[in-house]
Amino acid sequence: MGIAYLLYFFFSPSLISPKSSHSLDLTSKLGSKISKPPNLDYSKSETLPSLNNIPRYLSYNSETQIVYAAKNQQESFSPASFTKLLTTQIALDLVNPEQYITATVNSVNKVPTILGLKPGEQLTVSDLVRASIATSANDAAQTLAEGIANLYGKPLTDFIDLINKKAQNLNMTNSRFTNPDGLDDQKQYSNLEDIVKLIHNVQQNYPEILKSAVSDNQDIEKTQLHDHYYLPNWNGLLDVYPGVTGLKIAYTENAGYSTIVTATREDISVVVILSGADSIIERDMAAAALLDHVFTKENVVPAKITSSKIKTRYQIWANLATKIRQESN
Repeated sequence: MGIAYLLYFFFSPSLISPKSSHSLDLTSKLGSKISKPPNLDYSKSETLPSLNNIPRYLSYNSETQIVYAAKNQQESFSPASFTKLLTTQIALDLVNPEQYITATVNSVNKVPTILGLKPGEQLTVSDLVRASIATSANDAAQTLAEGIANLYGKPLTDFIDLINKKAQNLNMTNSRFTNPDGLDDQKQYSNLEDIVKLIHNVQQNYPEILKSAVSDNQDIEKTQLHDHYYLPNWNGLLDVYPGVTGLKIAYTENAGYSTIVTATREDISVVVILSGADSIIERDMAAAALLDHVFTKENVVPAKITSSKIKTRYQIWANLATKIRQESN
């Protein structure tokens, strides 16, 4: 899967480089896609004894905003890769999805999960968004942030400032961000109620992110500008729990195994957020239990997914990992 590194910068002639407007106030571009934060209704909320091992969770009907289960929803935690939901929003605010972004030595030098991008490769914003959301690739998110900042002649710190400005616009008053990929940092934090505001804005204004969240194995095909990259979706309930449509998994040492799962059944739309599980299987089984709880309260028959069904999906991932290793040898 090797590729000759590109030694030139390429941009589609149909796209205008943002560098032509150095005086542009980038914060003005963040205001057009802002929805009023939802007003959660906790009147029916409860904690679930079966989920005592999960430190934080929140599940609710995303149309009525009725919360059916909540625990430590105001507790600060590392947002991990939930951060990528902000990074990709800002990317789509600032540039055309078909704009090419160039990977650099710095942007690809990330810890897993990564695509394995190589310096000099050029990918579209659209492809990097899909990689950031479906596969949660840290090098894709870093390349987006660094590359877009560079297009405007700005340092990466300016992109981070925009992440925090967007969070302020969304009234995420208990959140602070220091990087675009979500890697642990003592100064980077959020809570579940702020993540609800972030999710709501994605659902209302960013169909590109929602499409990325439901995509699975829609690979980035090899071109003259970049290698082929597999894009599995690490959401363990996608195509397992009926009606699941996304949205984002996350993991760091401080955050634990975390996930946002969205699902719609019988016209009832549900969001589940949980953080701090001890393993992937605990994460996904807990998310399924929270989905069942909400749907039951909404008079929809629970799916009652078994661990064996989820592990079958994990085996698909393991088979893909084996395939990638074989192709790399």
